[in-house]
Amino acid sequence: MAQTTPVSRVLQIQLQTGTLANGQPKVTSHNYANVAMDSVDDDLLAVGQAIAALYADPLVQITRQDQVAISANSSTSTT
Repeated sequence: MAQTTPVSRVLQIQLQTGTLANGQPKVTSHNYANVAMDSVDDDLLAVGQAIAALYADPLVQITRQDQVAISANSSTSTT
């Protein structure tokens, strides 16, 4: 069975920085690495909103990106 190990977490703030020729919003992402793996979503939302308030552009969304390593389970059982 596969085993997963958390590797890293990134907070991403997406802002609308303009409009494309076809009328769709132009979105720019700002990534903040080294986020604590045990941080809860409510805290990430609060931090993301506080950071977004420092920008002149309107906030589109705040996302959390987790990277997880997947490996084979190395434990063996003897019966």
